[in-house]
Amino acid sequence: MSRAIDEYVSDSPAINQLIQLYGDRLQRLSFYERLLTIMTIAAALSDGFLDANADISVERQVRSYLSKGYRLDRDLDCDLVGCLIELDECDEEQVTALLVALIGYVSDELVQIAISY
Repeated sequence: MSRAIDEYVSDSPAINQLIQLYGDRLQRLSFYERLLTIMTIAAALSDGFLDANADISVERQVRSYLSKGYRLDRDLDCDLVGCLIELDECDEEQVTALLVALIGYVSDELVQIAISY
């Protein structure tokens, strides 16, 4: 049984606000959707690490993945694309902390997959 996503984040007002906005939706994501969400956010943030002047955009990454045939709404009963695009309204620190929380949230599942082989 998965723990609540807010167990994986520090007690930061910015992150608490993000978890309140997105936490319920994030907990309803399938494993596939969680991994795609991590991939999308990480790709957007990596743009900033590669080029300090880059315009970090989750929306641009979402559009890129959609154009490559990824389905970001495969099993979801909420608007994952819309939620991800809304992250562009958050600052980089908030998005980074959300990424760390998501990685922590799926880590138990990843460990189970790794040891099952």
